[in-house]
Amino acid sequence: VFFAAMNTYVESVQKFRLVAGGSPFEKGTSSIIADTETQLASLKTNRSSLRNWIAWHEITQRVSDLGLSSFVTAMESGQLAPEDAPAAFRLAFVRWWLPGAIDASPALKQFQRFRHEDAIRDFRELDDAARVEAAVTIRRALTHQLPDPNSVPKQSELGLLRHQSQLQRPSKTIRELIGGMPESFGKLAPCLLMSPLSIAQYLPPDQTVFDVVIFDEASQITTWDAIGAIARGRQTIIVGDPRQLPPTNFFGRTESETDDEDMEYHEKDLESILDEAKASGIPTMQLNWHYRSSHESLIAFSNYHYYGNELITFPSAVTADRGVSLKHLPNGTFDRGKSRTNREEARAIVADAVGRMKLWMKLPPAERQTLGVITFNSQQQTLIQDLFDQARRDSEEIEWFFDDARIEPTIVKNLENVQGDERDVMLFSIAFGPDATGKIPLNFGALSRAGGERRLNVAVTRARRELVVYSSFKADQLNADGAKHIGVRHLKAFLDYADRGPIALHAQDQGSVGGFESPFEEAVALQLKARGWQVVSQIGVSAFRIDLGIVHPDKPGTYLAGIECDGATYHRSATAQDRDRIREQILRHLGWEILRIWSTDWWADCKSATDRLHTALTDLLERKREEDRVQDEQEASRTPEDASSEGEIVIDSDSPAGRPRISIAGDPEETDG
Repeated sequence: VFFAAMNTYVESVQKFRLVAGGSPFEKGTSSIIADTETQLASLKTNRSSLRNWIAWHEITQRVSDLGLSSFVTAMESGQLAPEDAPAAFRLAFVRWWLPGAIDASPALKQFQRFRHEDAIRDFRELDDAARVEAAVTIRRALTHQLPDPNSVPKQSELGLLRHQSQLQRPSKTIRELIGGMPESFGKLAPCLLMSPLSIAQYLPPDQTVFDVVIFDEASQITTWDAIGAIARGRQTIIVGDPRQLPPTNFFGRTESETDDEDMEYHEKDLESILDEAKASGIPTMQLNWHYRSSHESLIAFSNYHYYGNELITFPSAVTADRGVSLKHLPNGTFDRGKSRTNREEARAIVADAVGRMKLWMKLPPAERQTLGVITFNSQQQTLIQDLFDQARRDSEEIEWFFDDARIEPTIVKNLENVQGDERDVMLFSIAFGPDATGKIPLNFGALSRAGGERRLNVAVTRARRELVVYSSFKADQLNADGAKHIGVRHLKAFLDYADRGPIALHAQDQGSVGGFESPFEEAVALQLKARGWQVVSQIGVSAFRIDLGIVHPDKPGTYLAGIECDGATYHRSATAQDRDRIREQILRHLGWEILRIWSTDWWADCKSATDRLHTALTDLLERKREEDRVQDEQEASRTPEDASSEGEIVIDSDSPAGRPRISIAGDPEETDG
């Protein structure tokens, strides 16, 4: 009976193993009866887990058949936690797959870092040479078309032009001369820079003069002004920003608006040729790269509010500096009566400007920055211009900055006429603010009307290096809830941004750095941190970010270098020109030292790649320290007169006779204008 039962049990166990694909029981003792009793009790207790065990056994068998039995053993022994299994498997698989993939690709198999970097350097040189040669070739071709001036017949088009130019009083107008040279004019003047009004005035309407007509700042050109220029070309390219100033009509105040004490004119925004072109459905192209601003904060506000964060901007290598700042003048008031000015802001702005100019005059001309002032209205503009005139009389050394012969002299403009201008430093006078009773009305002139936000967008994007906002109130003092149009709400948001920085923008609540974009970047960062470098990942606030930044050990607010890995950011570039020349050129212009590391090189020998990076960073640090030492010695060698001439500039327009008085803090003498 026992043997019969035993045979039945053995057959049942074999059938169970056949169905289950194995035995779930651990190896027993020498007692068959005791083992059987234990196994049956265990089977009964864990009956609900049997299905999972069968599935596990099937999977592990398949994995073992693929040569990954060590992976199964590590999990069953507890060396590999279940939650880490997927990542470990992917890593093991990639390590097995990658060598074969590299060998199968000639480009990867033959990749050598120094050859690739030599190819990039050669491409940059050839690309620059091609651009120069293209200009030379075009100039040569155009010059070749011109006839010999000594062999021009008198009755030819050029002969008549020469005859008219030699007369003391030409008998033909410019329009008549151009109309009489349908064949020669394009050869003499292949490229003209003209306004639509000049085109209508000087060019014959029945003469197609140009192959291409290009409109710049097209958002400010009305359709009827543009039609004449379009008719004189075979092809038209219209360039403009629909989020900037439109054409505007200005009329005198109407009787219905006499209750609006802050409005000296009635205005109506008009449709532009850019609006018409967009509405007609002609092919368009968006220009997304923004490289004018030396600090991302100069464009971050507009990028967020007006461009949907679609602009590609580039971070600055100096994080301690802020491109946009707020100078709060709590004692400033806006005179809503006759003057419509804020004298406190005007004084502070001119004092700031004069102080900067005196410091810049100590630099070589090529290193001196340019400056401009923007105001909300024409009255504030006039007041600041008057204060500047007095400052120029009192401090003749700053006259250099106002010389109209310079490419970018100092300007003072209001919102309506500043579009198209840019300077290194812009000082922005809000002017509007509390009145004598402390009340801040919601009327900010043109900003308060439909489309007013477009004027704000223009004003806050004119600076290349620094924008300083002068305001007599802060954002939390302005209640914009009752504003009819979005311009006032955006002004409140901008003042908050100028005061607090990028944290004020919802899009940048997480700061200007992010997590790693790839495990490759993380691995490089870990190796550099192990060598003692402070590494920051994903630097920037737009779609473009620098993969890794190395913080300067002596200057925590400055990056010693940026490291670019050949990851997603590198491969997203549309062309080799964008990827390997223009982008790095812009970054270097912004103060970055860029080092490259290649994933193929890292895979082959990560230690050697890390050693090269460490050596390059160490050499760069020594060079930067030497440059700083030389600069410190030069500053220490300045004469005492140079040092004593620095200080705070104060302009007092309430001095006797109402003439501004300029004084320098620390200087015992004050000069009355």
